Amino acid sequence: MTGKRAPEQVIEAAALNRRVQIQTETSTQDSYGQPVMTWTTVYTCWAEIAPYISARGSGIIFAGEEFLSRATTEITIRWTSMLSIEPNMRVIYTEVTSGVVHTYNVESVLNPGQANRQMIIKAYELDSGE
Repeated sequence: MTGKRAPEQVIEAAALNRRVQIQTETSTQDSYGQPVMTWTTVYTCWAEIAPYISARGSGIIFAGEEFLSRATTEITIRWTSMLSIEPNMRVIYTEVTSGVVHTYNVESVLNPGQANRQMIIKAYELDSGE
């Protein structure tokens, strides 16, 4: 299911088959009192992770002096009032069998039909160098 679920449709439990962590960047201090930015997990839940297929075409963006291809991903979770997911956050998914860690930067969050049933996080996966 890649972005085709109707807003009023209930999420099937079997679709939420990836355990993810939602993280926010926080500032702490090192032993010299200097700020150190770290990522803190603020919420852990089950999610569906699927490539987002847009009617507008590819995810090519212009950054600096070069064009970059960025694949957008849809991460669907059950709606929660426990936190507000913002574009400055990230989602972490670790593959169970291989241990490969996927890091997604949140671009936007949708609450289809304002029904408070699901949240669709539009995000892009970071390369290991980002």
